Amino acid sequence: MLAEVQREITDPGNSDAIAFAAGARLVLSNPQHLYDPAAQSAVEASLLHIPAPSNFLNPFTNLAAGALLLSPLAGLDLHAGSEVFALVSLLLFGLSLMLILRLLDGVVSRTTALLLGAATVLSLPAIDAVIQWDSLLAAALLGAALLLRRRQLFVAGLVLATLVLKPQVVWLVIPALVAARSWRVLAGFAVGAAAWIGVSAAVAGPGTFVALAQLIAREHVGEAGRSVGLPSLVAALTGSGTAGFAAAALFGATAVALVVWNRDVLRNRPTSAIALGVPLSILCSPHVSQQDTMLLALPAVVLAAQWPRLAVAELLAVSGASALQLALPAADRHLEPVVVTVVAISTWMAVRDGRMDDASIVRRGGHSDRHVARSAASSVEAPQLTEGAHDHRRLGPGRRSRATRRMSNRDVDDAAALTRPQH
Repeated sequence: MLAEVQREITDPGNSDAIAFAAGARLVLSNPQHLYDPAAQSAVEASLLHIPAPSNFLNPFTNLAAGALLLSPLAGLDLHAGSEVFALVSLLLFGLSLMLILRLLDGVVSRTTALLLGAATVLSLPAIDAVIQWDSLLAAALLGAALLLRRRQLFVAGLVLATLVLKPQVVWLVIPALVAARSWRVLAGFAVGAAAWIGVSAAVAGPGTFVALAQLIAREHVGEAGRSVGLPSLVAALTGSGTAGFAAAALFGATAVALVVWNRDVLRNRPTSAIALGVPLSILCSPHVSQQDTMLLALPAVVLAAQWPRLAVAELLAVSGASALQLALPAADRHLEPVVVTVVAISTWMAVRDGRMDDASIVRRGGHSDRHVARSAASSVEAPQLTEGAHDHRRLGPGRRSRATRRMSNRDVDDAAALTRPQH
């Protein structure tokens, strides 16, 4: 990771640092032309002290509000700005690790939690995302999950809205939350997304979204074959990026239909809905990069509650696929869609078969396992006592009391076994 940090700092023209630096400067000096190809090309050339090229070095295609967030870097030279960006990303990686450990506290062993956290923040996608939005998005995604655990549903939605900086990684989360009937989370997300969009319109003008769409169509449609989602396979087979984008619409509609068809499984389970929506978004999007697979950390957290070793193995497989396909020709690098497909399917199986509520994904929530066991026992004790009331009436007072105590203790022991951390 340190080697990649050094590379991106010393050679910012060969990373996303140059695009972020151009966006940060244009949003302050010429926001109405933030998505003008000529304006971006001129700023990038001036930063690298080279003649203005005829094509982009690296385009800035995020919301204008994102460029405004980066604007403090405009006062620094390119290398110093890259150093600050890398430092902030490393701090966000550390925050993501702490959030993973907190979410898995009491769910799996500490060793497994550390392995899963390390497989996230030290993965090849994470290393490649040192100067990218994904460090921020991963922290926001995991932070939203922690807020959901604390039942702060509206605030969780607000935090989750940070992912609109890359809408391709969150677009199918929305129908998943609708299927879950998580209206307060959706309300928070809507307010947060409206804030990002409103600030962008205020900064760059109402025509900013048309200009952004035109820039994306110009620069990214032709790159669909290099994505990590299923549309990349279509684009590679047909040789057409447009076909890849059309396939994305079909894949997305299919995913929405499947989620709605199985909505009873997701009902009132927003964490599960988000954990399923993220891999589906990545899988069906026509423009997602290797770095975006870092967001599979949340699906892994949900999966770990059911199959912890599989969760770690899948995160390691993401890095393994990224490494293995480097030996393949550029046109044949399509191992990552296979891994993302496996993650999406296994997450769905964990959500469906586990049938656990969101509280059980993160078991402790500030309470001991014994407390959880007693709470679980209290929910099953009353029906059993009711069903056995006729038998208890045949017993004397002392014998009935002892029978009741034996039943209660058995229920507590069974519940404790169900909530025992997995290894």
